[in-house]
Order: sequence, then C-alpha cells, then structure tokens
Amino acid sequence: MVFENLEINAGELPAVETANYQQLSRNYVGVRYISNAIFFVILLVGVFVLYRETEISSYPTAWYAVLTFWVFWFLISLFLVKKGYDNRGYVLREYDIIHRKGVLVKSLTTVPFNRVQHCEISQGPIQRLFNLHTLEIFTAGGGKSDLSIPGLEGETAQQIKEFIVKKTEQVPEVSAAVNYNYSEFEREG
Repeated sequence: MVFENLEINAGELPAVETANYQQLSRNYVGVRYISNAIFFVILLVGVFVLYRETEISSYPTAWYAVLTFWVFWFLISLFLVKKGYDNRGYVLREYDIIHRKGVLVKSLTTVPFNRVQHCEISQGPIQRLFNLHTLEIFTAGGGKSDLSIPGLEGETAQQIKEFIVKKTEQVPEVSAAVNYNYSEFEREG
C-alpha cells in the first residue's frame, strides 16, 4: 500500500458561507426582545436609585446624559437583536453541523459528528412561553468546543438531536475501519 497525501485546491472546496442555512424560529426574536427588556428595566431601576440616592439631581446635564445614554443603548440593543436574528442560522450536513451567529463579531462554528460526546435540549422560562428550545452539543474538546443553538422549535430540536445521536453511533464503525487500515499500513511499512 502506497501512502498518498494529495494537494487540495482551496478554491475548489465548497463555500460554507453559501450553504443553505436554516433560520431559527421567528419567535426567537420575541424571546430576545423580552430578555433585553428585562435587563433594561432592571438597569432603569438602578438609574432611578442613582437619581434618588445621590446628588445627581442637582446636576441636570449629568442626569439627562445618563438617561440619553440609557435610551440610546436600549435602541441599539433592539437593532442588534433583529440583526443578530437575521445573521443566525445552522446547517445540518452528513458529517457535521455548522452554526453561524454574530453582528459585530461574527462566528462560524463547525462541529464534526465524530467529536460529539452527547446532546441536550434545554428550555428557559422565557423560551417556555414561546415553546422554544436550545440544542446543546458537547464535544470531546472541552468547554470551548461546545455548540449551543437557541431558538429551535421543540420538534425540530428533538429531530436534530436524534439525527446527531444516530450519526455519533455510526462513528465508531467508521473510526475502527480507518484505524484498521492505518495499522495495516504500519505493518507493511
């Protein structure tokens, strides 16, 4: 057996960016808006406590600056929620799953099924109102290689989980064949 390691032209590889990404549930935008609103209401309560408990009321310019900053930050966060939803998606392929997200900092994560240790489906209280779930994929690489896809409808999350679990069950057979061939190559050499 002759070992070959042929060159691959990077220009001929399929472009991951042009893959047919599945959009998350439209209800996910509502979940994100509610989560942001809760955060900003708590922040606004803190701003009013600052107003009542400090002498900032005697500096109207500073008070208006704080309120203007709060409104500006709130409006920007609403814009980023919508933009983030538009950029977020996933592709389920034969040997891996790809997830993209981000507005200011974009991220594209690919997890091959042969690295998956287990999958979980979780649901927070706000997600429960919209019947949405988060699919969490844990890999052999540790905390940094985990993948979390929020905003999936219950049936979709369950189907993807079952598909990944079936694929991970098939991996040992493929790995065993590859290891066997490699061991055979070593014996010949």
